Amino acid sequence: MPILDFKEIAQANLTNGLQDTFEMFARDFFMMLGFEIKDGPDRGQDGGRDLIINEKREGIIGDTEISWLVSCKHKAHSGSAVQSNDEIDIKGRVESFGAQGFIGFYSTIISSSLNRSLEGLKRHFDVKVFDREIIEKMILENPKGRTIAKRYFPISFSKWEEDHPKPANIFSEYEPLHCQNCDKDLLPQGDGIIVFKKDLKTEVYVAFLWCCKGKCDQDLKSKYRLMGYTDAGWEDISDILIPGKYLAWNMAVLNRIQQGDDKYSDEAFKSLKQFILRVSQMVLRSQNDEQIRRLMDLASLP
Repeated sequence: MPILDFKEIAQANLTNGLQDTFEMFARDFFMMLGFEIKDGPDRGQDGGRDLIINEKREGIIGDTEISWLVSCKHKAHSGSAVQSNDEIDIKGRVESFGAQGFIGFYSTIISSSLNRSLEGLKRHFDVKVFDREIIEKMILENPKGRTIAKRYFPISFSKWEEDHPKPANIFSEYEPLHCQNCDKDLLPQGDGIIVFKKDLKTEVYVAFLWCCKGKCDQDLKSKYRLMGYTDAGWEDISDILIPGKYLAWNMAVLNRIQQGDDKYSDEAFKSLKQFILRVSQMVLRSQNDEQIRRLMDLASLP
């Protein structure tokens, strides 16, 4: 199911001042990929081109530069495929602009007839098609692309961000939460579990661990069993990444410590605090520039 709604980009066939938006989106997309924009979007007769972009290719015996003619077709509002009659005389257009390749940049898919025409043109020059699925995939996999998506697809990208949160800038740099058995970072996907290890003789938590489910959990369980310690509770990390659950879990831990129900060794308590801090990166919102400056001011106070 598509993630980005291309209908958020204004229609290209309406004269409302926004009709060039899809072409500007194409320009920003190819700049993200590292192309040089030779001729960008403009109004008026374009002679069958929306963009001319240059690609530099590094070779063993030297570098080459390829010029691409880009044709943009924005049909997301109608949902129609791009047809052969939407792309007239591609070969003549490529040659007239001195290009060495053709790129179709489309917000829908291409028809079977256009696909056959493009396949036939590959005998003469390079042909590439970027349809909505390819565009979406390349944008969401690239940090620069996500910035572009936020600009051109504010509604659908905001929904995607809710399901794919990035770490908040709580610390000067990202702090991973490595599995204490295999070293995998558990935070990005909320993988793994936390486990409390208790000494039943003293009723003290001697360790607070985080690890992958399955083998890593079993390896650590065997290790601590040999030391005479047992599991005394566990939680899915993915659950604690839910903001409401994060608050409830922290309150429960604090309440049990305050009431004297739970006692921790120094090492276990240190691990507990480390876990709370690192998980906060995925639960709390990022700080804006003004807040960061204020935080630095507060830190400088005696």
